[in-house]
Amino acid sequence: MGGIGTGERIWATRFIGTKGYLVTFRNIDPLWTIDLNNISNPKIIGTIDVPGVSTYIHPLSEDRLLTIGFGGDESGLDWSIQVSLFNVSDFAHPSIIDSMTLSVNGSDATSSSWSSSEAAYEHKAFQYWEPKKMLAVPLSAWKSTWDNLGNGTYTYSSTLVLLNVNKDTGFSMHGSVDHSPYYNSENQWYWSNQDIRRSIFMDDYIYAISDRAVTVHQLDNMTQTGAISLPGTIYEYGPYIRGVD
Repeated sequence: MGGIGTGERIWATRFIGTKGYLVTFRNIDPLWTIDLNNISNPKIIGTIDVPGVSTYIHPLSEDRLLTIGFGGDESGLDWSIQVSLFNVSDFAHPSIIDSMTLSVNGSDATSSSWSSSEAAYEHKAFQYWEPKKMLAVPLSAWKSTWDNLGNGTYTYSSTLVLLNVNKDTGFSMHGSVDHSPYYNSENQWYWSNQDIRRSIFMDDYIYAISDRAVTVHQLDNMTQTGAISLPGTIYEYGPYIRGVD
């Protein structure tokens, strides 16, 4: 199969029966739909170009794709965490229903912010729960703020963002779980591995798991109903000792 993504890099794939989906990227994100009925001669059926790039594709239903990746524009990526919902009911003409950027709020002329998510490169961190039609995405975010004298402050947070997913209209915020209080008292919190790593939907509850805690929240009102602190990773610092030859 030629003529697909020339000069571009493959970022994500998904195969569902005799249908294939492929994301390539150079400056924008083409999502390709591929007919796999003849596996020795796959055929490109359709494509759509959207800003940014998807790194993981999750089949929401037979005709919907839920993706996560990085935002951007025609000039390239801005590396913000972005979720998108695609309509592939018309296999030859896929379309995008909605996209949402997950990032720190409050950036202005005196501050800058950045966010990252393990779900952008590890599918186990991406959690969609069909009975509640909710998506949970771990989001680590940091923000630097400075005054007119050039003095800066730095804040960091680790959250689990919960989104409502409507297959026809897209995304809306449902709530979030914050594990920042479990590590903000440490002097070296900014380089310790203490982010929320995994989540589990269980009946009417969401469990968030990080290096320092496991918390339980009710999904209807996001009230915390339980928590247990964990010892976390212990970092040992000291002189470098060379091994014996």
